[in-house]
Amino acid sequence: MSLVSAFATAAHSQAATTIGQESITIGSSSILSVLNEIADSNDYSEGGFERIKLLSAVCLTSDLPTESILKKAATARGESFRVSAVSKGATFSTITLEQSQKS
Repeated sequence: MSLVSAFATAAHSQAATTIGQESITIGSSSILSVLNEIADSNDYSEGGFERIKLLSAVCLTSDLPTESILKKAATARGESFRVSAVSKGATFSTITLEQSQKS
């Protein structure tokens, strides 16, 4: 682990309660993360009008499960999502959750 990663991990553990972490469940794994606000958008797709909700979660990379979580079902803030993207960094990772509802 680099000095920067060690510093960021130590600072995160001290600030986590102040920042406000929430648990997200992906498959059978529960991950503590900092969640952004849920973004609603309306999009037109091939099948017609589609309402999309996006939520990004930032967690420690070391807290991610070893198996792939891409396209797995997830639950955050009491709502159901699917993992649409994972951006892994040396210390922190961003998980993008998506919820689509065709109208």
